[in-house]
Amino acid sequence: MTVTAARRTMSPRRSAARTAAVAALSAAAVLGGGLTAQAAAPARTTGAAVELAPAGVLATQCYYRVNASGGLLIRSGPGTGYSVVGSYANGSTILASASTTNGFRKVGTNRWISSAYTVRITSYPCE
Repeated sequence: MTVTAARRTMSPRRSAARTAAVAALSAAAVLGGGLTAQAAAPARTTGAAVELAPAGVLATQCYYRVNASGGLLIRSGPGTGYSVVGSYANGSTILASASTTNGFRKVGTNRWISSAYTVRITSYPCE
């Protein structure tokens, strides 16, 4: 059986779950190592539909694009005095906290980026 034939016989429920899994893995690849736990957070599947957070629920994370020509440093805390633990390339799409601390957004456990070099992507809903 070819891959194409397998896709035609896939149930809508399985197809939706597969689509959600591919989206989660894609987000994990963009976010880099150590941040894969965030990839599962944006949405959850129930049956054939993907559910977003209900209206009125405060968003805790939003999607941002890195807007720094030389890339954006990831630090171990919310300030320039903290050590550098990684970086994002200019133009990367990331999931980060909607709120800031000392001008920095949290992107994972002990991982922070400067909010001055991020632009909110309004075409994606905050979670």
